[in-house]
Amino acid sequence: MNTQTLSPLFRLAELVHYKLLSLFPRSHIPQTVKPSAHPDLRGDASTLAAQLDGKTFRLPDLWKVFAGWPLAANKHAQRLEGLVDSMLERIITNEKKLKALKKADFGRLMSLWYPDAEWPELEVATAYSVWIFVWDDEVDAGDTDVSNDEELARAYYQKSLRTVHCLLGLDEGSDDAAAAERIAQEEQSLHPNMALFADVGRGLRGATDRIQRERFYRELENFMISVGVEHGHRMRGEIPSVDKYLHIRSGSVGCAPQIALTDHMLGIRLPESIMECGPMKELWKETVVMCLILNDVYSCQKEIAQASLFNLVPVMYHNCSPAKQTLDTVTRDVEASLRESMRGFEEAAKALGEMVSDDAKVSRDVQAFIKWCRYFITGVLQWSLESKRYGMAECRHQDGSLSIVL
Repeated sequence: MNTQTLSPLFRLAELVHYKLLSLFPRSHIPQTVKPSAHPDLRGDASTLAAQLDGKTFRLPDLWKVFAGWPLAANKHAQRLEGLVDSMLERIITNEKKLKALKKADFGRLMSLWYPDAEWPELEVATAYSVWIFVWDDEVDAGDTDVSNDEELARAYYQKSLRTVHCLLGLDEGSDDAAAAERIAQEEQSLHPNMALFADVGRGLRGATDRIQRERFYRELENFMISVGVEHGHRMRGEIPSVDKYLHIRSGSVGCAPQIALTDHMLGIRLPESIMECGPMKELWKETVVMCLILNDVYSCQKEIAQASLFNLVPVMYHNCSPAKQTLDTVTRDVEASLRESMRGFEEAAKALGEMVSDDAKVSRDVQAFIKWCRYFITGVLQWSLESKRYGMAECRHQDGSLSIVL
């Protein structure tokens, strides 16, 4: 499948649709329950859940796909574990949820994502990553008012975006003398889930330029809008085509804002002509696609258990032709999609290298950026297999393959 075939007009239509929903909220959607293992589901999602219930999704050892890519851990790995726990304790009051989030071991993920980063940058990146996991869970987990009401969810996204814009120092007049006071007032009135983003804003305002923060904000805005579109599909029990799913999920997976922090984390500043060129955009796109594929296949058991069928595995199964509708078909398609995306990544990396070959410093920085994207993917892969958040350790065989009971 090739996500490049999706028209920019389709994305514009999605954005306009979401903005209109914000102005003209839908009436309450009645729940139509079909007999299934998940009585909270409706529509196609209910039927699909019944079809998948108890089936086994088998995956090969996907490390073989990424065998040549680097994996390393940061020297501050143990310190990161304590930092993550303290951040979670600041914003999570539900003891059961706090315990589950601590078991996820986000500190390990930070260590794998940023093996070469120093502590000041790690503090900012960790605050952002913990924040976005908690923020996203508020909508996805199915156990909050926001996750079960489209109007509450839209209000949550809109308020969050206004807060993010302010804390990044992007509001009109943010460079004047009163800007610090306005930001301080915003910090004092934060929703608990947004408290960590104040740390992110402080770190980025002092260490990045406005263009970098604007790019980060645009990616966060796209993330939140995509989460809204995804949430609407989930609430209505709609299962899209695979291409449309990948388009929505590329935004809602939340990887692009993380990539937007890369030059800051590496202590480099690539020219805007490089940051905005075609090969760099292609590198981002394929990094996001590989991340979402890995995230979805390892989280599918958890998400289905939480009555969420908006996941690549169920979506691919739903869109199989009747004659080939098996989870083994999905397994083959997943591996083929990963390999196709990797080919696109390598082509983009090669093109970027050729573009800057006559400038030693920019070439060195570009190669560092590309290497970090590889760390990002292998970090997702390794952490997803280890983390108790997904429970893949119990599904794994000695040869590295997995049998995941849905």
